[in-house]
Amino acid sequence: MPSVPFLDLYAANKRVETAFYLRLKDLYRRSAFIGGPAVETFERAFAAETGSPYCVAVSSGTAALHLSLVAAGVGSGDEVIVPAFTFPGAAGPVVHVGARPVFVDVQGRDGCLDPASVAQAVTHKTRAILATHLFGHPANLDALRALVKKAKASGQNIALIEDAAQAHGGSWRGKSLGTHGDFGCFSFYPTKNLGGLGDGGAILVKTKAHATHLRRLRDHGQAQRFFPEESGFNARMDALQALFLKLKLPGLRAGNARRAALAARYLRALGAAAVDATFPDAPEPLIPDARGISSWHAFVVHTPQRATLIRNLQLRNIGHQVYYPAALPDTPAFRAFATNAKNKRGEYPVARELARTSLALPLHPDLKVADARAVLSAVLSLPLPTTL
Repeated sequence: MPSVPFLDLYAANKRVETAFYLRLKDLYRRSAFIGGPAVETFERAFAAETGSPYCVAVSSGTAALHLSLVAAGVGSGDEVIVPAFTFPGAAGPVVHVGARPVFVDVQGRDGCLDPASVAQAVTHKTRAILATHLFGHPANLDALRALVKKAKASGQNIALIEDAAQAHGGSWRGKSLGTHGDFGCFSFYPTKNLGGLGDGGAILVKTKAHATHLRRLRDHGQAQRFFPEESGFNARMDALQALFLKLKLPGLRAGNARRAALAARYLRALGAAAVDATFPDAPEPLIPDARGISSWHAFVVHTPQRATLIRNLQLRNIGHQVYYPAALPDTPAFRAFATNAKNKRGEYPVARELARTSLALPLHPDLKVADARAVLSAVLSLPLPTTL
């Protein structure tokens, strides 16, 4: 059987290799390593690509979330609603600003925040809702924005923070993910749809005031060098990352289109299996809401037979990844926050079910059709017709 890697980062990066080396040489000679023209150029390009008025480049996706919480005024005694099933970096910044993460359950269809659970979790202490666009699938922004609007009408300001770390190029009702809330946070970790050569992140905002504040926060609170206006952070983007990301940005749409085409192939095969009595336990994929377009950062299925599925993939030397092996309230770091005023028993049935049953299959722009067929053959444990 063919060897199928879960990801192929070199293939994703080699398209810009020659151009990058040429520009890197100039950057090295100018010794402009942090901030500067390369970062400013990337900020303008990413803002234009997403249709956002302002983009602030930072050192990581986690830093983007952290600075957004600070800029939103979230602090000690406040509560931030966080999905119970997502990457730990979504909840850590909430704790770091002194607030309490209030975990809520997610939807089984796409793994994103369940709006009904969010509505139930809102209290007078709620200062922000952190909406993760999980695996690139858009959260229900209509419902979440309605909740924020309802709270504002009663005199309560709740910031909507989009965790778009996996959602580069995704959209909701034709508008880019990351541009619907007060803050849109992205990661450029190497495995992302738009991945760098290390850590990097960005924040999209609508107002110049927010952009100015975030630029100050990322640079030790300085508006003028050596004269900090507040206690800030070292969260600046390296110029090397900005240079590389700017070169890769024009290929994002084509890469996402290829991801979507491969995802459609997977969905056709799994859909056919689901209605076939031969496959009563066919894995069920997480799929996006029809009102949005997924970036298809990952193709994730869930099945009670996950252990068997993993063995099938291992026997065929096919890459895979468990995203994520535990609901956040069940991890040592966040167990103290498992219960809250509206969820006294700490019940997160869908999040826990996904943690037990979900598995990511290979999906990236350089995945060959033959390799996709090998993946499907392993998933369904049968040879597939050529039409799939």
